[in-house]
Parts: sequence; C-alpha cells; structure tokens
Amino acid sequence: MSNFYFLKFLFQLFPCFNQACSQAGSYYKHIVGFIDGTCRPICRPKYKQKLQYSGYRKSHILKYQSVVYPNGLIGRLDGPFKGHRHDSAILHLSNVKNEMARVFESPNFNFSIYGDVGYANQRYIKVGFKNHAILSESEKSFNKDMSALRVSVEYGFGKILQQFAYLDYRKNQQMYLQNLRYQYVVAAFLVNCQTCLRRGNQISKFFYCRPPSLQKYLTM
Repeated sequence: MSNFYFLKFLFQLFPCFNQACSQAGSYYKHIVGFIDGTCRPICRPKYKQKLQYSGYRKSHILKYQSVVYPNGLIGRLDGPFKGHRHDSAILHLSNVKNEMARVFESPNFNFSIYGDVGYANQRYIKVGFKNHAILSESEKSFNKDMSALRVSVEYGFGKILQQFAYLDYRKNQQMYLQNLRYQYVVAAFLVNCQTCLRRGNQISKFFYCRPPSLQKYLTM
C-alpha cells in the first residue's frame, strides 16, 4: 500500500467535479481536481543525509504529492520522495502523467488538474502565469483567483496532520527505524474515511460537492 492510485469509481463523477470547479471560479475549462506537493520534516537520517536535505527548506525532509478532488477526497497520493527533489521531477517519478493519459480522456475533450507554477503547463496539468514580476494586472488576478481554489490541496494535507499530529513531530519521523511511507498513507486513507463518514469537509463545503458514502468508498 505505497500509493493511492486514482480512485476509479470517481471517474464517472468528473463532469460533476468539473462543474463544481467552474462554479467556484475556475478560469480553465475541464478542471476536475488539484495537484500539489508537501514537505514533511524528518529526524536527520544516519545514512545518505544529503539525499533527504532540502537546501530551500534548510532541513531534512520527505516529499509527498497529492491530487485532491472537489468532494474533499484525496484521489491519489504518491511518495515519499527524497527531500532534494523538485516538484517537476516528482511528477515524472510518480507516473501520474501516464495514469492521466489513460483515464482523463473523454470523447470531445480532456479533463485536467490544476497545479502551482512549480509544474509545467501541459495537456493534463494546467498552471497559472509565471514570471510574476512582468505579469499584467489581469494575469496576476488570474493567478490569485486560481490559487484560492488550489489551496484545497493544502487543506487536505493539513487535515492529515490535524488528525495525526505525531506525523508532524520531527523527532518521531526516523527513516531507518520506522516505515514512514505506510504511516502517512494509512493516515491519508483514514482521513478519507472520516470525510465520507461525516459527509464532507472544508473542501467539499467550499465547492458544494459531497463525497460518497463510506461504504461506497471502502468497496470501490
């Protein structure tokens, strides 16, 4: 259970997800979810320290990549990846693009997901305008409004840490003494179960898009 793969029973809900994103203010057509990465601090490992060290964060970390749908569910979770990896490299390593090529196609158009400017604008992943210093006011407004929608992914990451606070305790995250991957993935799975059981969360309320029942989620 190293990853969540795209939840197949949700594919039939893509038109609903697209409508929810559009009504929430998405400028891109056919957006059905959002992608982002998160960094989890870990205790300095005994071996191969440089691979887990992030010069940007100035600490040892593991990275995870998540796709979140408007109904509040984490639809896919990949990781962990080495701390020095960039988001674009993680996207390639996670094989998300190949997965999307198989499941995001429709007869008349392609569905896509939205990410921050750390990703490249491509067929199934859309991003905002880059080079902030030279953007026009309309382009800046575009980025601001789309970022407000993309924050939903961060809500998903935050929910995991809210329910399982020990994952946010650096000294307890020891690479060679614990299976940190399973800890995080199981926590994300249980957060999804809670979302279904409670019939929604902060994300689903924002998009007015309810998650499936717990029974349907568990028997997908």
